[in-house]
Amino acid sequence: MKKLVPDPPYPIPFVTIISDLDPEEAMAHANKLMHILSDTVHAYTVCQRDARLDVMMDSVEILGQLVISLVRHARAKGAPV
Repeated sequence: MKKLVPDPPYPIPFVTIISDLDPEEAMAHANKLMHILSDTVHAYTVCQRDARLDVMMDSVEILGQLVISLVRHARAKGAPV
């Protein structure tokens, strides 16, 4: 069956990073989101197969996109690699 609605472009268009967020703060937020992402993936993998929720993987995708956006922002503001 053909999808009626296309997938959103990458990264998700409704998420923007505050332009004056300093690099250290952006990396701190990215670090926290990475821990949440890791915890979500772990919770997904330890669930019984029939109890796994698709929303968990949707959350992982969104968290990953947020982490990428924060790291790109921090690097653009001069954060070390």
